[in-house]
Amino acid sequence: MFSFPLRFRVSAIAAVLFFVAALVAGGLTLDRQQDLMHRALDTLSWNLYQFDRSVHDLRIKALETTPENVGPLVLAYDITYGRSQLMHQGQTRRFMTELYRDTSWSAKVEQEVVSLEPLMESLDSGEKVFDEEVRRTLLSSLTKLQQATREMLLEHTITVAKLRSDDSRAMLHLYAVVLACIVLIMLAGSALVVLLIREARGHTLKAELLEAQSQALREAVQQAEAASRAKSDFMAMVSHEMRTPLSGVIGMTDLIKDEPLSEEGRHYVESLEASAKGLHTVINDVLDYTRIEAGHMGIEDVPFNLVQMLNQLAQGYRIGSNDKVQFLMRLAPRLPECVKGDEHRLRQVLMNLLDNAFKFTDQGFVMLRVTQVDARGISFVVYDTGCGIGEQDLGHIFEPFQQVDSVMTRRHEGAGLGLAIARRLVQAMGGELLVDSQLGSGSRFWFELPLVSCEEECRAAEEEVHTDLPAPHHVLVVEDNAANRQLMAAMLSRLGQSSELVSSGEQALAVLSERSFDMVFMDLQMSGMDGIETASRWRMQESQDHAQGTTVPMIAVTANILPEHRQASVEAGMDDMISKPFTRKELSRVLQRYPSHVYARLTAGSVLPEVSQEGQCHEREEGEEISAMTLNELRSMMSADALQRMVHDYLAHYPVRLARMRVAIEDGDCKALGEEAKRLNNASATLGCAAIMRAAMKLKRLAADGESAEQLTAEVDELERYEGRVREAWRKAGLLESSRPV
Repeated sequence: MFSFPLRFRVSAIAAVLFFVAALVAGGLTLDRQQDLMHRALDTLSWNLYQFDRSVHDLRIKALETTPENVGPLVLAYDITYGRSQLMHQGQTRRFMTELYRDTSWSAKVEQEVVSLEPLMESLDSGEKVFDEEVRRTLLSSLTKLQQATREMLLEHTITVAKLRSDDSRAMLHLYAVVLACIVLIMLAGSALVVLLIREARGHTLKAELLEAQSQALREAVQQAEAASRAKSDFMAMVSHEMRTPLSGVIGMTDLIKDEPLSEEGRHYVESLEASAKGLHTVINDVLDYTRIEAGHMGIEDVPFNLVQMLNQLAQGYRIGSNDKVQFLMRLAPRLPECVKGDEHRLRQVLMNLLDNAFKFTDQGFVMLRVTQVDARGISFVVYDTGCGIGEQDLGHIFEPFQQVDSVMTRRHEGAGLGLAIARRLVQAMGGELLVDSQLGSGSRFWFELPLVSCEEECRAAEEEVHTDLPAPHHVLVVEDNAANRQLMAAMLSRLGQSSELVSSGEQALAVLSERSFDMVFMDLQMSGMDGIETASRWRMQESQDHAQGTTVPMIAVTANILPEHRQASVEAGMDDMISKPFTRKELSRVLQRYPSHVYARLTAGSVLPEVSQEGQCHEREEGEEISAMTLNELRSMMSADALQRMVHDYLAHYPVRLARMRVAIEDGDCKALGEEAKRLNNASATLGCAAIMRAAMKLKRLAADGESAEQLTAEVDELERYEGRVREAWRKAGLLESSRPV
């Protein structure tokens, strides 16, 4: 049912009450005025009538009075005189003056009354005798006075009648006006009510429309949120389904490069690696743009070595440049070495700009120039002598999926997102990416960033960086993809780590309950119990186990790189994340972040003590091929299958390591020889191969001292002789079957 709003009802009632009050007040005022006027008229009429009656009584007394008794006559005159004075004084006189324009008759009557005063005084005092002559004189005067009062009374009666008639007509007109006003007010009130009704209906319609629009907006927001969730889910699915196999391709390619290959085979592997990295770049561009559009792209503000980053970047482009296109870099002399900012995003922007410049430059040069604008600003400029960009296309090159020269871009890879991502990243870092270009002459891209110098912080950070190989860890790998499990195991083995592999969350919980591990690498997207649920359950179990002093670090391994996935892993109890595809270098960085409790005594990457001290440290005999203590620790921590797999992997790569050492000796590269000896030492330390550890460390020390090639070759030959003895020792330990191929 339709209902007026409260304010409309209150306003309408108040208006009606005010209108009625105004009518009542006006009516009361008019009635009071009329009453006062009528009272004044009645008073005047009464006074005139009484005066006329007094004159009449005075005439009667004049006829009846005898000479002996003139007192009543004098008294009657006094009354007449008093009433005459009453008429011509005070409010009665003012009212008569207002009522009658001509009051000469009133003055005449007063004069007649006053003229009788001497006669009456003489009669009262006895000076005169009331005889017939006096009677005739008095009656003559009183007759004239009586005639005047009669005329005055008649004139007053006529005037009052006329006045009342005029008042009646005025009241009729007033009633007509009031009636008209009432009608007009009623019409205005009706119009107001109609307008209020229309306004109320309009407000109701607007409210209904606003409610409908609000509902539509809510539905649109829900649809947008659903679309955003669907987009995120789709990007997560695409990221996982593409990056997971790509991780296997890049990882396996990285491992194949360690195998002995022919020149043609190495060329094929390098081509495969370049193609995989190109695909990785395109996928990263799409995912980066998705994160930027969703507002999830975070910018860091940490110290980093700007000059070192630029030199590393330039070195890669110098190696990749050809005879037709030369890469140049010009750094300002006073450029701060260390600044605060986002090193990764700055490198990404510069690489996008440089890649774009090389893509469209067939001959000439590409140059990167970096200068300091002021104390807080650094300018980056990329020049090229390529085909250039037309003026009509300059406004579109920063739009996503836009490629100006379709003929040229078909010759190169890319999704047309590089410049769009670069501009968004520069804006996020507090700058603006600009461009000017001339068709056929080349282009210039430049931007300025507020990078503050921080030399001391950067030096302190560099001192904390551990660049050597990670210490040995005993790692649990939880991965449902068989190829990725083998890849992870191979990468960990190359880094000198021991590992156990499981394919589901249920198996991971069971193994974690039985044995201790230094770290767990957990794939987030697994069939059945996923990584998030597995981590949550294990953290809950750890919290209930009060006897356990420490918690095992859990590293999320995922192809989903959106912030919500990282947040979900953190909430589940994950300590870190590594994104697929990753390299051994990235895996090594993660391992370096967490200490090793199982192999705390085997510090990989550092110079081990002398041989005599080595035996004291590990309580092993000089001729011991395998440390019994280490073997017992490995058997207590790992399943037999996992340990056997590690041994086979170690022995399978042993000849490859020796071959690389001989190549390094032939090339005279003592640094590469020392690094290879260090890797062999780390891998041997993991499995407790004491004799090989000592020989590898001796070779590393000789390489560092720059010994002759003959002596270095002799040490490698010694390592080769150890292979058979170590293989036999593992076979005696029951971890190497003679029938199983290596």
